[in-house]
Amino acid sequence: MPPALMNGSSTDASSPAQHERFVAALLDGIIATGLTALLGGVPLVGGVVGGLYLVARDGVEVGPLRFRSPGKYVMGLDLVRLDGRPVSLETSVQRNWMLGLSSVAGAFIVVPIVGGALASLLSLAGLGLILFEVYNVFTDPVGRRWGDRLGSTKVVAAGDGLV
Repeated sequence: MPPALMNGSSTDASSPAQHERFVAALLDGIIATGLTALLGGVPLVGGVVGGLYLVARDGVEVGPLRFRSPGKYVMGLDLVRLDGRPVSLETSVQRNWMLGLSSVAGAFIVVPIVGGALASLLSLAGLGLILFEVYNVFTDPVGRRWGDRLGSTKVVAAGDGLV
């Protein structure tokens, strides 16, 4: 149980429930996996495209998504910057680079002699960072992960904006 809930206090009212963020991330992971599988027949392209999706997913304005991933859109979540500036591709990269690390690790397999070791090391590092991010979402009093702190962002229920 998160520390904020253990002592009787609740999380910030504008913070979405962790399960909403989890489902949004799961939906985005399914999309990234689908892109990887779809392009998996072309050497290295599938993993790179899947990784790029994970990194850039919050940084483009496509139709109703408005600088949020499809998973966040479906779950009724918005991404806001704490400084009030608009979300951008740069913001998305700052907050999501660690999530694409494992996906692009396969690109290093082509490096002679040490490629396999590099790919394995990056995959393990990526997995460790993903687990660290999940831990942060569930233990931070307002549900912010390390990537949110790096990008100076917060995920909120749609329409809540900044507190």
